[in-house]
Amino acid sequence: MSSRENPSSPPWTYRMEVSPTGQGPVPAAANYNDPVALLHFLVNLQNQTLEIQRQILENQRQQLELAREAAQVNREQRARQIAELERWQTGHEPVLEHCRESLGNLEKVHAALMGELANYVSDHHENLLDGDFALTDFVDRFGPRLAHLNTMLAVLRPLAAAVRKTES
Repeated sequence: MSSRENPSSPPWTYRMEVSPTGQGPVPAAANYNDPVALLHFLVNLQNQTLEIQRQILENQRQQLELAREAAQVNREQRARQIAELERWQTGHEPVLEHCRESLGNLEKVHAALMGELANYVSDHHENLLDGDFALTDFVDRFGPRLAHLNTMLAVLRPLAAAVRKTES
């Protein structure tokens, strides 16, 4: 429909009528007062609804199967990781105690860095909101150190947990 056909629309607008694809034309009931025509129309509508529900059910079954496969893959991967960690721990038992001690010390460093970060944000929050330079400086100051420290903590935590298990 062009804007000339619809005078209430501004001339720079464009309208397009869209109809669903993949469906045959729905037979319009010629007379809604005719009970037989209306009944055929309702039966056709119910058949379409039933077919869509069957398709939805099939999709849900496929999704369930994929979710089960993903869960199985995750279980297998986790079992491999645990076995690998246990093999490493058996071969490097003297290092485990040092890892536990290092974890405790690095957690203190992490806490101090987080406190420094919080103080910095508290002192400079207006500048962080207003300027790209201040925000870039903040990210450069804390981002890499915090990211690397978090990685190191993530590596040490399972090793330190193994030491605690053997002590129990």
